[in-house]
Amino acid sequence: MSELVLQLLVIQVAVPLGLIALNAVLPTTSIAGLLARSVAIGLAIVYLVAAGVWLFPPVWAPYCFLVLHVCGSLFSYWKFRKRRQTHRLAWIIWSEPLAGAAGIALAIAGLAPVVDGRTTPSEAVSLAMPLEPGTYIVINGGRTEAVNAHLMTLTGERFLPFRGQSYAVDLIGADSLGFHANGIAPRDPKAYVIYGAGILAPCAGVIVGATDGLPDMPVPQADREHMAGNHVLLDCKDDIVVLAHMAPGSVAVKVGQ
Repeated sequence: MSELVLQLLVIQVAVPLGLIALNAVLPTTSIAGLLARSVAIGLAIVYLVAAGVWLFPPVWAPYCFLVLHVCGSLFSYWKFRKRRQTHRLAWIIWSEPLAGAAGIALAIAGLAPVVDGRTTPSEAVSLAMPLEPGTYIVINGGRTEAVNAHLMTLTGERFLPFRGQSYAVDLIGADSLGFHANGIAPRDPKAYVIYGAGILAPCAGVIVGATDGLPDMPVPQADREHMAGNHVLLDCKDDIVVLAHMAPGSVAVKVGQ
């Protein structure tokens, strides 16, 4: 199991499930406090749904988290109503809703660039879907770094050789159960749902570059000398589109076509 998958297991599974469990079992001082912390945790899960890189677990997992969170919040409310209420200091009663309000503010601040990143910029290039019909998930793509890590290559001298990928979009395939591979981060590229999917020209143009014959790399190993792997450069008059990371032997076009 790769380091990335372990990180995703912690961030996208352990953390939300831990927050859901704590919200369900920790006693609350007031209805306002329970409501505030429940909304804060709910928004944090929404952030994971909107900004997370869903390589693992499957794409339906965060929606299950939201259902569990609602059930846990209702359970905590039921416990609060059943428990005998005792006199508490005012600062204790108000500390929980204030902490929850702070959590809500932080979650909204985190979601703002995610929402902005999902809006279409005025200078966007209009392209057709570059893959045959199927179910695909964008794991990097959008107008802000909150949803598109490629944008970090726009600045800095060390990113200059990679500036051609600054507006890239990363796509993965998903099967009918929402999984994108046969297993957890398998090393064989052929174990991934998207492997072998037909690649289509997303715009009308002329082939100005084509590379084929490079071997598949075991996941997550990368070919640092050929970062785009087998790829095609398509000149669509105003823009050049790169279709990258293709399987060996799959490039069916030649320069000039």
